[in-house]
Amino acid sequence: MPLINLIESDLIVAKKAAQQLRLSQASLIASACVVGLAYVFVLGQGAMLAAEEQSLQSKLKKLKPLIKSIEEHKRMVSDLEPRLKTLEDARELTNRWGRLLNHVSVNTPQDIYLTAIRSDASQPDQPIKVTFVGTGKSQSDASEFVLRCQNSQDLESVNLIGSQEKLLRQVSAIEFEIAGSIVGTAPKPVNEGDEDGKGAK
Repeated sequence: MPLINLIESDLIVAKKAAQQLRLSQASLIASACVVGLAYVFVLGQGAMLAAEEQSLQSKLKKLKPLIKSIEEHKRMVSDLEPRLKTLEDARELTNRWGRLLNHVSVNTPQDIYLTAIRSDASQPDQPIKVTFVGTGKSQSDASEFVLRCQNSQDLESVNLIGSQEKLLRQVSAIEFEIAGSIVGTAPKPVNEGDEDGKGAK
């Protein structure tokens, strides 16, 4: 009887050991499957990323001529900007002269005769100067012309430089000279910070 119990105990122990072995094997197989699946997933992701990288490289290669063309156009625009600015400034100055001469022709008093119009842009740090020389019957005519010139939107700092009495064909007249500055032609002041920045470059 005791022998039978011992055999039964051994069988139970062996059965438990077999169960633990099967569980360990199942766990090992499951772990191996998980690792295998993870490895396959990583390989798949790597392949996808490699394919995407290759696709992007191919697109970049196709876009390189376009990028180069855009950069070339930007460089050309940058080179042309100073010329365009010069042309725009010249056009604006031409428009100012047109408006100014039209204003003078319309607003010159009846007894005023202009004999000369001069401009002076020789001083780069000063606005363009314009001078009107003419004759009139009286000093009041010259003063009236000064007032009318001061009403021009394209003239500033208009003043009577001088006048003198003069005989024209035995008739007494006043010869005068008026000077002013063209609006918008004064050089723009440069900030000290800008000068420092240019110096640093």
